[in-house]
Amino acid sequence: MRTIKLISGIAFFMIMSLGCSSSDSSSATDCESLANATDAAEVAYNNATTATLVEKCNAYKTALQNEINSCGDTDGTLQNIIDGLNCTVPTTTGTLSMSLGSSPLAFDVLTVTTNGTTRHIHGEKSNSTSYEIDFDVEVGQTGANKINNFQLRLFSQTFTPLIPAAFGNDWASVITTNSSTSVVGTFHGELANPGQTSAQDLLNGVVNITF
Repeated sequence: MRTIKLISGIAFFMIMSLGCSSSDSSSATDCESLANATDAAEVAYNNATTATLVEKCNAYKTALQNEINSCGDTDGTLQNIIDGLNCTVPTTTGTLSMSLGSSPLAFDVLTVTTNGTTRHIHGEKSNSTSYEIDFDVEVGQTGANKINNFQLRLFSQTFTPLIPAAFGNDWASVITTNSSTSVVGTFHGELANPGQTSAQDLLNGVVNITF
């Protein structure tokens, strides 16, 4: 009887050990999957456009919270990320304007998004869908020629800097302020559509925005 009891005890211990090992392995796999989901949500958030910013930010928050709920957050790192996320489109005010020849053009719907080290500035006219402007500046950089990827959309055409200029108005820009809350500078130059069948003479470009 003692032998039977001893064997039964060993068998019970082995079953319990295997059960714990299987449970631990499953838990580790689940946490790895949740961590991968959080990483993917972070990438999507960092690459969000103005239109998708709120959606991607909230998805990133949800992924972080799911990881905390299932796997813990002993040092508070994940919670700190959640606390630092602002899932609202920033309010941007200020001036973004220019003249096309003698015709003034100002944008009154302004948005600024920052992805990594690149700050993207977008402008529209609230009373028209025919005019849009987009350009990038690297975070913190000031000085000459710091405006990149400049595009001006007029009706169905997109105009970019014409380099070299055909009529002497060479493309140039100067950023004088580039902080965590504002961008200030000037820009001017000739623009052309992709086939260079149409050109625009951009004068007195001003960016002075707070976000």
